[in-house]
Amino acid sequence: MNNSVQTSNRQGSQTLARGINILSALRDAPEGLSVAELVRALGLPRSILTRLLTTLEEARYVERTGSRSYRLGPELIALGKAVRADLRDVAATVLRDLAEKLNATVVLVVRDGDHAVVISVVEPMNTDLRLSFRLGSRHLLHQGAEGMAILAGNLPLPGERREVTEARRSGYAVSAGEILAGTWGLAVPVALVRGAATMSVGVICAQALDEAETAALVAEAAGELVARVSFTGDLR
Repeated sequence: MNNSVQTSNRQGSQTLARGINILSALRDAPEGLSVAELVRALGLPRSILTRLLTTLEEARYVERTGSRSYRLGPELIALGKAVRADLRDVAATVLRDLAEKLNATVVLVVRDGDHAVVISVVEPMNTDLRLSFRLGSRHLLHQGAEGMAILAGNLPLPGERREVTEARRSGYAVSAGEILAGTWGLAVPVALVRGAATMSVGVICAQALDEAETAALVAEAAGELVARVSFTGDLR
């Protein structure tokens, strides 16, 4: 009986892992992938892949396009918006306090494949000059302090920028004019699971601030954000 349960668990885990791999592959191909392309990418038998795609389609996690390819479906988009809404709610007070302390725009950025996506923007209230960063804007991870901070919060990659390596050593990333011309930015990685940063907290302003003082305040805010989220991803 015990062996049967263990086998069932292994089979269930394998099915779940395969489903997750399909979603990950489609995440990195917004234009969609055909069954043949997914077979090549994942190395799964066509019959198994087709069965999994049917289940995911019925649950609206994937959908078919006019070209008979598959892409991520509306249910995943809804889930993603719900998660980001929760993060924005949790981060609101933390980011507001940081923006007022530094008198600068503060952003919360999450990793989405090879890109960094801005999910929360807070501008300081006590200044006439404000820098606006569009909510939902995205850029490559290796561009800008926010993306480089996320990379620095993970294991080194071959050919990574020198600035990322330095950020891993110092605990924060700095950039100038890479995302918005004429701006300076500093960001700190946020890892809800040890050793794997998936977010960053960043500050953006028109002129460079004191690095050490700014990094300390941003790191404090990042730590407070982590403290409000359990390691299972549930909000405290």
